[in-house]
Amino acid sequence: MKNAFESFLWGIIAAFGALIVEIIVFLGISAYKNIEFSFDIFFAVPLFFLISACIEEFFKYIIISKKVESFSLEKSYIVNSMLVGLGFFGVELGFIYMSSSLLPAWNLLTEIGILHIGTAGLIGYIVAIRNPGKFSTFLSAFSIAVIFHAAYNLLAMNREFLQNYLVFALLGLLVLINIINLLRISSKINQD
Repeated sequence: MKNAFESFLWGIIAAFGALIVEIIVFLGISAYKNIEFSFDIFFAVPLFFLISACIEEFFKYIIISKKVESFSLEKSYIVNSMLVGLGFFGVELGFIYMSSSLLPAWNLLTEIGILHIGTAGLIGYIVAIRNPGKFSTFLSAFSIAVIFHAAYNLLAMNREFLQNYLVFALLGLLVLINIINLLRISSKINQD
């Protein structure tokens, strides 16, 4: 239980770290491009969504590979990693709540939760079956997580009929991959 709570707290720390870096990057780009600072612009430019996804997944990877990896065994790698994602989502939910008097629809919040928990689970699986100190481990875990995160962000920008189904398929695939990874991690670790 202690490890679960610790993982959740590390997710909160990762989210705040990512938020600080995102603000610094956004301010830097705004100053460089001579754009007036506004978060409305941030949420309207696809490049910022990609940069944001990279920063967030980088912080998740650092926390999972440096902290969660130290106290996780077999299935708990993925479970503790998902709890990092849940903590990350909790911070994002808090900021969504503070920035608006009305929360978005529950299905959008569920999507964001699945995204953060799912990408953290993917990172945890890759860290568990590979050497977390190797650059190739970082590159594969980071790349896969960013692909899912960036694809979701880009699809969510303009939600129409087709995008709704693509989001559903993307998040369904993310959940399915995590379930499969959870079921096979013990044999994968013991195989090595």
